[in-house]
Amino acid sequence: MRAWLLNGTSAAINVAMRSSRVLVATSVLLAVSTSAFATPHLEEVDDERPRGSVARVAKAELPPPILDAELAAPARDDLSRDPVQPEERKPTHRGKIISAAGTAGIYAALYGWLTAAWWVRTNDSGNFQTHDEGWFGAKTYAGGADKLGHGWGNYAMTRGVAEILHYGGWNKTGSAFVAGGLSLAFFTFSEVKDGYKKEYGFSYGDMISNTAGAALGVVMEMAPALDKRFDVRVSYKPSKLYLDRLKSDGPFNTPEDYTGQTYLLAYHLGSIDYLREHASWTRFFDVNVGYAAVNYKPIPVDDAVAQQELFIGGSINLQAVVDSYMGGGAGKGALHFVTEVFQPPYTTLRAGQLDRAGERVPEGPTARAVPMNN
Repeated sequence: MRAWLLNGTSAAINVAMRSSRVLVATSVLLAVSTSAFATPHLEEVDDERPRGSVARVAKAELPPPILDAELAAPARDDLSRDPVQPEERKPTHRGKIISAAGTAGIYAALYGWLTAAWWVRTNDSGNFQTHDEGWFGAKTYAGGADKLGHGWGNYAMTRGVAEILHYGGWNKTGSAFVAGGLSLAFFTFSEVKDGYKKEYGFSYGDMISNTAGAALGVVMEMAPALDKRFDVRVSYKPSKLYLDRLKSDGPFNTPEDYTGQTYLLAYHLGSIDYLREHASWTRFFDVNVGYAAVNYKPIPVDDAVAQQELFIGGSINLQAVVDSYMGGGAGKGALHFVTEVFQPPYTTLRAGQLDRAGERVPEGPTARAVPMNN
């Protein structure tokens, strides 16, 4: 299986890279220092010219004062918020093979995880079946958190694999589109496999969320200005119910610990020009819109009421901390990615919140979303 994934991944990458336009990254290197700009190059002036002419030429070669100021004052805050890009390096065959193999290994591990979490503990169905789970209705099996989970999973896989491939030497455009395609293909395979399980079933809603998440990942990879302003993150703290059932259910089913998950759309205050220039410390803080579905799943043993929570608030932007104070290299790039898609618990503060009581419904192909009674 791993060999098949490796060969398939490498082939898909090669096809996509050859067919996509190769972006030539132009790096402007400042070979002359500030003092060199400020010094007139008198040695280049013809000695036969009148002295006044030499003076005029030398004066003309002096850069305007604003150029000196710009060169002398590094844009520290701008650099602290710019997305970390893989170091520019000459692409090598070895680097491409390693990044492709790493991608195949990631998907092989993900397949093993999903198998252990769901498929080995469920029963096969004799025919293909679908499942209408609903979206964000209060009377659904997960309160909509499952749809956000599918979207975030594809988003994170797309962005992570795109960075791995780009770091290995593949061009940025091809890396983004191949990563999005691989993520969507894998989750489509997973959804089809669910269609042959009695306890699950194929969900069109999940497929829409998968597609939206992969597409968003590609857009964010290709639009640095947008990526500089927004992050899509999940905050996860294992719920008490999940921890209580570790012995019986095992540690793999964290994706369905919806009570412990909070989904965030974060806006970086440091991306606002005025704040970056006059209050640079704001780059360490984000403004968030968040969502959580509590007491839907794991199903509580008591009479705890299921609840949907929509809130606004703020959080610590740990990505800016990594970018500002860590050195370069692969370690910084890895932490930059982790802090882009994950918000550690206890680093978010809710300022205002709307709650809606819900009602759990069974999960499975025979379960249908129950409409709310108005």
